[in-house]
Amino acid sequence: MKKSVLGLATLLASAIAHAEAPQPSSKVVVYISPYEYTNEIKLWHFMKDYWFAQGPLIEPVLTKTLSAKLGETVMCDAGVTGNVLLWVKPKMFYNPHMRNFYGTINATVYTGSGKAIASYTGESRYSGDLDILPGKAVQATYDLAIQQVADKINADPVIKKLISDGIASNESYTPCAMIALLPGLKKP
Repeated sequence: MKKSVLGLATLLASAIAHAEAPQPSSKVVVYISPYEYTNEIKLWHFMKDYWFAQGPLIEPVLTKTLSAKLGETVMCDAGVTGNVLLWVKPKMFYNPHMRNFYGTINATVYTGSGKAIASYTGESRYSGDLDILPGKAVQATYDLAIQQVADKINADPVIKKLISDGIASNESYTPCAMIALLPGLKKP
């Protein structure tokens, strides 16, 4: 009996010693608040208004643009981890007099372990009419702002290294769904 208990303890200890740390699901994981999917915003025009939820319109633009500029990028889902977590907060405004869409993307960058390390803002202006394919104009406006954010992230060597190498082996990965509970950057 003692031999079998000793053998089982040895087997368990060797399994723990050889266990690998969990690997991230992706290089970059993007989180958008559920608020952006459920609460619509209104772009005002003299004759016709356009109501839309920002989340579904920005999601395909984010994954396409960030994948091209930063590497493998996925949207946040349950249990997904990454080398870098990116919390994106979109804003949109339409000026009916000038027929311009104005978009802003605020992105906070977190390490894979959940520590906020940087915040970037991208702004854009896109000329177009609200009554001619407004969804395409909104996506084009967001795309211009996202490109600015991606360029700023690419210019930061610390974040670039984090995207390629990941976090230290003594840290654990944080699921992206937890990002809303994490503290942001401290304001100076």
